Amino acid sequence: MEAAGRLAFHLPAVKDPHRAELFSLVLRNEPLTRADLAELASLDQSTVTRTLKPLIDSGYVTESPAAPAGRGRPRRVIRVAVEKLCAVGIKIGPHAISGVLTDLGAKVIARQETAVDRPGPEEALAAVAELVGSLLDAVPGSRERALGIGVGVSGHVDPPTGTCRFSPILGWHDVDIATPLGRAAGLPVSVHNDVNTLAVAEYLFGAGREAEDFAVVTLGPGIGLGLVIGGRLHDGAEGLAGEFGHIPLLPEGPQCHCGRRGCLEALAGDDAIARAAGMPSVAAAADLARSGEGTAQRSARRAFRGAGEWIGRGLAVIDNILAPELILLSGEGIAAYDLLSEGIASGLGSCAFEGARALERLRIDSADVNLWARGAACLAIQRSLG
Repeated sequence: MEAAGRLAFHLPAVKDPHRAELFSLVLRNEPLTRADLAELASLDQSTVTRTLKPLIDSGYVTESPAAPAGRGRPRRVIRVAVEKLCAVGIKIGPHAISGVLTDLGAKVIARQETAVDRPGPEEALAAVAELVGSLLDAVPGSRERALGIGVGVSGHVDPPTGTCRFSPILGWHDVDIATPLGRAAGLPVSVHNDVNTLAVAEYLFGAGREAEDFAVVTLGPGIGLGLVIGGRLHDGAEGLAGEFGHIPLLPEGPQCHCGRRGCLEALAGDDAIARAAGMPSVAAAADLARSGEGTAQRSARRAFRGAGEWIGRGLAVIDNILAPELILLSGEGIAAYDLLSEGIASGLGSCAFEGARALERLRIDSADVNLWARGAACLAIQRSLG
């Protein structure tokens, strides 16, 4: 998938773009009958049958009778043989490097994590290579079935070269991730901004299946944005789109990791919330806000509400400019959504051009420990097939 290309697959058996489109439709919407697939693809059934044949012959797609649904011939159901291939997903964070092994449908087969403390590039890439090897060894036969490795990292990433140009959270500048990792693992490596990997995952297997235009906004240590517009991942010139956490909302505000002042991330990221609550961490601030008492509890609750207000104002910018079909809130920060929600609703409702409709388009993702690494695996599935 090119950065601005449509989210479609490129298996060896899917060199024809029509087959690629059918394969993608089956994977995203299975189980389907041929009639269902023909309707989704706006093709006649004979064309679907002819186009599917190489996929079925190669074993990437299966067809089997469905449970009887009344009189007449039983319908035959089409599915992707998700067990045929697997992918590795890696998320490089400031305090942990997490990894998963998934099947072709992004179901997590194995998961491992390595604790780190704001690692330098050499330390991080050595840990990633070791983690990849451990994941592949965890499930027999995985090395032979592996499509490749997807890596998600916060900041400005140049996908064509697999280079992290700048990550404020990690403190990295111009780090080539793909070349050394590919050499060490012997597999193709795809690297992208971590939030963009979540957008790909949502498009293929999540809430994005309902929409061609949607935004994924992540909350936590950083605040990020992934955009799918017209079924295309939009990452802008040189991969710079989506730096949502660095929109300037308060010019004389607190210092941000990026070196500027008043960025959304500096106002509503985990560090900002902990600082406003007078606590050592956002987790401690959340505990105090939920179960503390007196002035300290009220101060913690104000910290979350204030952060939520800034987040809501930022979401209003997205809604006013792009008006996506849905905005999905995701990331580690969702664990404190009960404390942020009032402020988010206030900021979004008051600043969006049509506040009530904007609130209706807001969805909240479930907190999932595999979220980031699974998203990176989806990048490998998307970009490495073929």
